[in-house]
Amino acid sequence: MPLPKVIKSGQSAWRAVAGDNSGLEQWVKRKYLDYIGSQVKKEKGSGWVQWSGDTFMVVSESEDLPGPRRGVILHGGCDLPSMYQSAPHIREGIEGTIAIAKVSSGGGRHRADEIMQTLNDIPPEQTQEVRDHLRLKLDYFQPILFEKSFEIPRHPEFGEFPNSVVVLSIASDLTRVAYQHREHGFLVDPGGWWLNDRMEAVLDDLDVVNWFRSEFKSVGRISVDDFEKHFTDFVRELRARVGADVIMYNSLVVEPKNETHNYQLVRNAHSMRRRQFEIALAERSRDLDFPVLDVDWILKREGVNEQIDFAHFPVERMGPIGREAGRILRELGVA
Repeated sequence: MPLPKVIKSGQSAWRAVAGDNSGLEQWVKRKYLDYIGSQVKKEKGSGWVQWSGDTFMVVSESEDLPGPRRGVILHGGCDLPSMYQSAPHIREGIEGTIAIAKVSSGGGRHRADEIMQTLNDIPPEQTQEVRDHLRLKLDYFQPILFEKSFEIPRHPEFGEFPNSVVVLSIASDLTRVAYQHREHGFLVDPGGWWLNDRMEAVLDDLDVVNWFRSEFKSVGRISVDDFEKHFTDFVRELRARVGADVIMYNSLVVEPKNETHNYQLVRNAHSMRRRQFEIALAERSRDLDFPVLDVDWILKREGVNEQIDFAHFPVERMGPIGREAGRILRELGVA
C-alpha cells in the first residue's frame, strides 16, 4: 500500500537527518501499516451487517455472527480485491456469516508450483537464512491454503471460518519469475523484496545481492505444461485435504494501448502466452470441474480503452467482476 503524502513528507524530512531506511523509519512504517490494516468499516442494511477492512470483508445476517459460517481465501495479486465487490450481491437474504479474506502475510509464492511446494515440509533450518535475507514471513513456506479453517489476520474478534473456497489468479503464473536454491532446491519469488523497496536501497546492499546470486538460480517463468500439472495437483490436494472449492481468475488476453500490428520481429509475444494459458485453464476447468471467473470476457465487454495494461484494470471495472464473483459464490452454494 502506498504511503500518503503527509507520511512521505515526514519520511523525507527524517531521512535528511537520520539517513535512508533507518531502524526508526522502518518501525514507524510498520506501525502505520499495522494501523491502516486494523481499521474496520461497518455498514448495516435490512437483514445484513457488513464489516470491511484493508484485506477482508465479513457479511452476516446479524451482529452476533451466527452460523452457518463460510470462508473464502484470496491468494494472489492486485486483481483479487475485486472479490470484495461481490458484497452487494451476496448480502441480500444472507443466512449465517461469510468472510472473504487474504490470510497470507504477502510476498510472492502465488505460482502453482510454489503453492504445491508448501506441502513439501521443508526443514526450517534450510529456509532461515533465506527468510532473513529476503524478509520473508514465517508462513512463506507453510501450507496455509491447505488448512481447514482460518482467522482473519489482526482481527480475531470475528472468530474462525472454515476454508470453503480458495480464489486464485493466473496472473502470477503468467508473469512471475521464480528462483531455485542451488543446494536445497526450493523456490522463492522475492517480489516483496525487489519490488516494494526503493531500488537504490536494494542495490546499495551488495552483500545481499551477491549472496542471492550465489545461492539461487533463475528458473524463469512457469511453462504451460508445468502450470497444468501443478494446478491439477493443487485442486486435487485441496479437495482431498480440505474439501474446499476453487475459483480461478483468468486474465485479459489483449494488451490495451499496444499498437503492435506486425509480429514478424517480436519473439515470444506475451499476448500469445496469455492465450495459451487461457486455453489451458479452460481445459483444466472442464476436466476438474471448477469455475473460472472470466475477467477476459468481462473487461472486453465493459471496454478497456482506459486500461494501462492487461493486468491492472480500472477501479470502475471491479464492480462487474464483483457481480460475477457473487453469482459464482451463489452457484457454489457459499452465498
